[in-house]
Amino acid sequence: MAGCWFALMNIFLMVTFGGCKRHLIKRCLLLFCVSSAFLSIISQFCIDNVFWIVVENASIKKGLTVLFVALSTVIDAVMVLIGGILFVHITNFRNYIGAMIYMEYVCIERLCSVLAVNSLSFIVIFALLQMIFFILQRKDIPYLFAKRVINCKLSVIYLSGLFIVLDMLYGAYIIFPELSANSLGIKNICWLDVLALLNTAFVIGYLRISITASREHEEKLTYYERLQSSQEDIIISLAEISEAKSGETGQHIRRVAEYSKLLAKELGMDSFKVENIRIASMMHDIGKLMIGQEILEKQGKLTQEEFEVMKKHTQYGWELLANSKGAIMNMARVIAAQHHEHWDGSGYPSHLKGDEISIFAQIVAVTDVYDALTSQRCYKDAWIPLVARKEIVEQRGRHFSPRVVDAFMECYSKIEEVRVEYADYSAPSISLAFEMRSAVGDSTPSSR
Repeated sequence: MAGCWFALMNIFLMVTFGGCKRHLIKRCLLLFCVSSAFLSIISQFCIDNVFWIVVENASIKKGLTVLFVALSTVIDAVMVLIGGILFVHITNFRNYIGAMIYMEYVCIERLCSVLAVNSLSFIVIFALLQMIFFILQRKDIPYLFAKRVINCKLSVIYLSGLFIVLDMLYGAYIIFPELSANSLGIKNICWLDVLALLNTAFVIGYLRISITASREHEEKLTYYERLQSSQEDIIISLAEISEAKSGETGQHIRRVAEYSKLLAKELGMDSFKVENIRIASMMHDIGKLMIGQEILEKQGKLTQEEFEVMKKHTQYGWELLANSKGAIMNMARVIAAQHHEHWDGSGYPSHLKGDEISIFAQIVAVTDVYDALTSQRCYKDAWIPLVARKEIVEQRGRHFSPRVVDAFMECYSKIEEVRVEYADYSAPSISLAFEMRSAVGDSTPSSR
């Protein structure tokens, strides 16, 4: 009965939540064969044969009962492991969800074996426990199959521990035959039942806490995503205003953002930093809001005095973002202040060098310059991408961080895909002449 119930319930889960509607009869028969009830029959057959082989070959005459229980526990565990692996393969329940469901059924069956005194009581207790588990988990099952962030792996470990405890408690009836219900009153044997129920309640409690914690974590993630989305909208709006004032298109900030994301990922940063730099890098030139239009849109070469004014946009960027809170804004502030620093210390405004420069600013220094080189500006034509790439490589260890340039080269094909996807609205003209005006008489590549 337990095996049939196991097969039918899991077919229901497969159809309802797994979307599986093929070979259901075949799967049902296979599920019956891997059910703990069916495997316990095979396990008992193996235990009986292995036990007598061990006893006869090892000439063991004492402690046979303890040996039998220990051997039973080991073989039961092996059979459950095999059954769990086959169950996951049959149902395609991934990410430890299948293992958790299987171990729940195993533990229910073992608990029934501990509590029951005969076949009728086993059926009654089994039906009662199934009803209790259904009531407790009826709202959680859809959540489990929705690929949520619940830690099913740890739940499987706890359920496995419960299985071992219940199996050993069941073995206590073999080690201590006087605990048989026919020999002693309920007061003398209830401690085993109470111990089994307490351990089961503990694990059920953990499962409930785990699912509740997962729901709370998901709510926090949803809130963070909404907050991040709101921040991103504000940042994009401010950055687009800044770019529009300097005569550049909004596509520039999107390209720099995507380039920076690619480099951060290539450098092995975690997903949060990768996403944060994508957003924060959009504000690298926010300080240009404080620079006069006559300088930003000047067609000719900047004078030394004008260039000194232009350089102040890094400090203005820091000041504009100084009172902003949060990881993204903190990163944006540092990028705005340091993205014109050079690896060899020849940059501005603070002449930082090497790893004194934030890794995030090191990344944006490369992505900003590459996009400036390959884009048409009011003071220059666009460079051919391969020529721009060559210039980036030549500035390795001088203008740019060596490891960032290496990462740039590793993902260059993806960078080019982004450049094409977010191309400016009007096709730029191409010029091989180097006309960057980051400083008077300076041939080091830089965005203005």
